[in-house]
Amino acid sequence: MAGYDKVIPPGQEGKISIKIDGKKLFPGFFEKSFTVKTNDPDNAQFVLNVTGTIKKAFELSREMRWTGFVDDKFNFEVVVTNLLPNPINITGARWADDVGSKGLTEKIGFKVETIEKGKKYRLKLLKKKTLEPQSLVANIILTTDFPKIKEKSVSMSLIVQKEVEVIPERLYYGEMVIPAGATKAFDKTFTVVAARGDSLKILRAVPNRDDMTVRIQELQPGKQFRGTVWIRPSSRLGQYAGSIRIYTNSKKSPELVVDVVGSIRVGEAAAGVPQGKK
Repeated sequence: MAGYDKVIPPGQEGKISIKIDGKKLFPGFFEKSFTVKTNDPDNAQFVLNVTGTIKKAFELSREMRWTGFVDDKFNFEVVVTNLLPNPINITGARWADDVGSKGLTEKIGFKVETIEKGKKYRLKLLKKKTLEPQSLVANIILTTDFPKIKEKSVSMSLIVQKEVEVIPERLYYGEMVIPAGATKAFDKTFTVVAARGDSLKILRAVPNRDDMTVRIQELQPGKQFRGTVWIRPSSRLGQYAGSIRIYTNSKKSPELVVDVVGSIRVGEAAAGVPQGKK
């Protein structure tokens, strides 16, 4: 970003100020060029070259990434080391302002411990409430007493898995067109996966509508299953909604639900089937 004096009186000097955002550059040497345009016919434009070195201020002992199951012990910490010659004290940690909508502020807290004052700190993440299955990326803001780096943003990824997962959890059939005076079946599939262990059993799968049929096929013993849902709706126009309830031997996921949604439209008559008189 550049700032400049728009008008320079004859025989005087003007100032061009350049501001480089080091957070958007990689550590090391950099070079940037700026084209300056003027109304001077002899110097209509010239190139201003800016060079410098970006220094890495902090180093993390590990990536801020956690993957686990809902009931796993949440044990996460990272050591933050100051790489600059100036002592920098980390005074606190908080979630970035846009994290509130993700519900993490109520579930995960922070604790900062001093390992070596001005040089090395331990950041601990503490679980305050049960984590729900989710996958997200959020930023943690470290506050310091160093005027040039008052805050340091650290990215963290969090993946909380279900022990047993249905993919997808909702089957979209879209618009189901049924020939007038006939019936037609529509089918879609879903997958049930045991993310931990290989002893999963599907006890039964029960649809909540008479015009739905479901079949479960074991793909990988105790680990992965495929479900196929057939719909043979009547020629009734409108929205279609139903569900499949799946019962398993898992103590933590004894019941799984697959929602079924779509719409029905009656099309032209099937070949050989007479239409009613108009």
